[in-house]
Amino acid sequence: MTNGDATSDTESCLCFGLRVPRSLGAMLVLTVLLVALGVGTAGATDIAGGPTAETSGSTTFDGPTPSLQSAVTQQCTDSSDGYSNTVVVTFDDEYVITGSSADAESLPPDPVVSADDEALVVDLDSGTVVTESCEPAMVDGNEVRVVENDPDLVVTDGVYLNDTLELTDDGTVQTVNGGSTVEADGDTVEYTEHDTVDFQPNITETNSPGEGETLSITVEVTNPHYGSDDQELELFLRDGNNEIKETLTDSISLDGDDSGTVTFDYETEEGDDIIESARVRTEDGTDTADVTVHEASVDVEITDDWTRFPAAGDELEVPVEITRHGNIPDGEQEYIIDFLIDDSHVTTRPVALSPGEETVETFTYETSEDDSPSVEATVKSGYNSHTASVEVLGQATHEENVEAAFTDQNDPDEGETLELTAEIGYDRWDRIPDESQEYPVQFYVDDKLIENRTVELDGDQPVTETFEYETESGDAPRVDAELVTPGTGATDSPRITGSGFEVTIDEINEPVNASEELVTTAVIENTGEIEGEQEVRLRIDSGIADPDRTLRQIRDRTNVSLEVGEQTTEQFVYRTAESDVPKVEAAIISNNDEALANATVRSKSSHYEPQNLSGDYTNDTDRELTLSSEINNTGTESGDQYVEFMLDDELVYVDRVTLGPWESTNVSTTIDAPEEIGAYDFSVETDNATAASTVGVGVEIIDDEPATDPSESDGPDDSDEQDDQSSPSSDGEQTNESDSTTEPPEEEAGLPWFLILLGVLGVLVSSLTLLVYRNDPENFPPEPAAVPGILEEEGTKITNQIRATNLSMLVATVKGFVGLGAGTLVVQNKLPRAATVRVRCQTAEDTVFMQDLELQPDERRTLASLPDVDQFRVGAGVDDITSHEEVFQGDNGDVGVVLRAEGLVIANLS
Repeated sequence: MTNGDATSDTESCLCFGLRVPRSLGAMLVLTVLLVALGVGTAGATDIAGGPTAETSGSTTFDGPTPSLQSAVTQQCTDSSDGYSNTVVVTFDDEYVITGSSADAESLPPDPVVSADDEALVVDLDSGTVVTESCEPAMVDGNEVRVVENDPDLVVTDGVYLNDTLELTDDGTVQTVNGGSTVEADGDTVEYTEHDTVDFQPNITETNSPGEGETLSITVEVTNPHYGSDDQELELFLRDGNNEIKETLTDSISLDGDDSGTVTFDYETEEGDDIIESARVRTEDGTDTADVTVHEASVDVEITDDWTRFPAAGDELEVPVEITRHGNIPDGEQEYIIDFLIDDSHVTTRPVALSPGEETVETFTYETSEDDSPSVEATVKSGYNSHTASVEVLGQATHEENVEAAFTDQNDPDEGETLELTAEIGYDRWDRIPDESQEYPVQFYVDDKLIENRTVELDGDQPVTETFEYETESGDAPRVDAELVTPGTGATDSPRITGSGFEVTIDEINEPVNASEELVTTAVIENTGEIEGEQEVRLRIDSGIADPDRTLRQIRDRTNVSLEVGEQTTEQFVYRTAESDVPKVEAAIISNNDEALANATVRSKSSHYEPQNLSGDYTNDTDRELTLSSEINNTGTESGDQYVEFMLDDELVYVDRVTLGPWESTNVSTTIDAPEEIGAYDFSVETDNATAASTVGVGVEIIDDEPATDPSESDGPDDSDEQDDQSSPSSDGEQTNESDSTTEPPEEEAGLPWFLILLGVLGVLVSSLTLLVYRNDPENFPPEPAAVPGILEEEGTKITNQIRATNLSMLVATVKGFVGLGAGTLVVQNKLPRAATVRVRCQTAEDTVFMQDLELQPDERRTLASLPDVDQFRVGAGVDDITSHEEVFQGDNGDVGVVLRAEGLVIANLS
């Protein structure tokens, strides 16, 4: 290929999304531009400023954002990979290369080479270097392309590698050997950021001199861009009012991607201790740091190495650290150091110090008993001083180390003796004297001195002392007791039982509507041993319906005086509010007792509560489950709400119910029963409350818990009402049934032999009669001639079963002789605890058996054979068997009674 071929029409480029010959593409672009200019079409591409907002395919770069913007839609390269397909410069050398061969850390912030503000990129189809508008980069008619070389951009005539590219000092791109300029569509290829710099200062270090010494501030300056430059730095020293105290200047020269440091030195003078900050500035940025210049003086500080806890009479040693700041006056100087104890002068010492010198001087003081429990040591130099406190172990120290604590008490009634036990000893082990010491202790009750006592302490073992006070009327419910020692005392508020006012709530006029008065009638009785007077209070808790909220306030009170054994009745009144809905707790409180009761407060609006949930499963023709609930409006206003039925947390029915104040209605629905037999959670929700229960599909559910979950409902507390509705009738039934299973006494168990023989004959006759009956019950009694044949047929069945050794069939047949079916009754305890249950089996005419069982967890017990009749009933329970009963049709296998947490389940096991 010749040099002219490099620009022939056979080459192509992407123009408007189509690959066409370059000459044809240029004609198409020119035609479109002329048409656009002729008709004044808005939105044409702004060549100088880049594409309009409607232009697609804009290039996205990773890393530093180039300053060049694409003049037309980029079509000749892939812009999704940062600078990989872009022509760039680096800090490493002067070569011009592609971003794919450059180290990312060597790239300037804006490394792109361009021609007439168009970035040079690599045409991915041809591997040549072009502008973003597909104009080729040329050197004397030769193209520039990417090769596997270092550097990877070369000039070639298509056959030979002619040269490589470099960047000149003025920013133009030329060949290394020939010095020829690279051009694209007649425009010189250049790097426009070749002279860009950004000198950023950063104060890295300062010292803290004294006045007269040198302040040194080190500044690091960095230039992350490609250009090189010399710049001047200015340093401003400012005082606390931000006023400039001094200005210093210096300069620095940096190349691209370069950094350097400049140190400013300032000889401080007297008065420069007001300098607090330094600010450095270049042409491109600033930085600020705090600065400390000490006043020319001496600092004194008592160190932590001085004598700890000297005993009275010992020598106290106080080490002092002395530091000279500054060099004013110049050279070594002697400074006066004063030493004081409790503000009294002890000694003065001159200390010679050079500028910046630090030394430690130790001062001593002879302690005495008067210095206990502590002294304050002070050192001064000029107007600088330091004070510290040290404890001197003397009598005062020992007294301060005494502590007392109440450890026990009795519970007296008014008029009896209050006894308080206390332990008295030393607090800190390191302040205990070597010999025993006596200390005064005062005992106070209600700020009245009851007793003065002297206590002797010896060593670290405390002593136990008992203090007494004769209580009197009016001391209840508590007195304030206090022990006063030379050191730390003790306080307590022991309880005194007074006249013993017991309270009970006799009546409360609930339910009430919000804004009505709630009247609580209380009976108050003095059960104590003395007459008394107490304030009895009514406390209302408006947050009782919310387990996470307590809102208690005293709403009414009265003073009651009672003789011993006397009682009275008082009424307490509280006017309710809407915030009390749905219920409040009323508490009657005396000094000795309290009584609680809940009261329903009805809202002025409607308040729907679901009650009496039930589920009825039928399996006659279709498997259906009928769910029902009573809905009661306990509010004082009419309203309508949606009522939702949930079965195992799944919505199965919704109804809208309208009710007047305190009206109720029954809501029910029939749904297809779940496929699996078992227990299901059934709940009913309104806007105000939720009630839950358990229903059974194919099994009976025995649930002794109330249907309403108190934690989910904000309705009134019905627990008392439910307790009142419990039926006692089951007790009598249990007694009668127990009598029917009572065994005879042992002395009645023996029978004469002839009665036994008659019994055996009777059983034999009965068995033969039963066999004849079982053969054809409808034609009993049979003709006499048919009896031998019937007996022979039944005997043949028994013989065949014995020969086949079918034991289960044999047992079933033998059971049939005596009127029993093949099935048995099995009881199993699935509870995590031991349980007692009564089980009973009945036919229409008789009780087959009844038995009380105590079963351990997971224990299974087989009780007896089931009756061989068309229908029988199995019941189980603790109190009321008849309410937990299932009817079974004929001999249909074994029957199980299972005790589960959800309740009793009675069903066929097969």
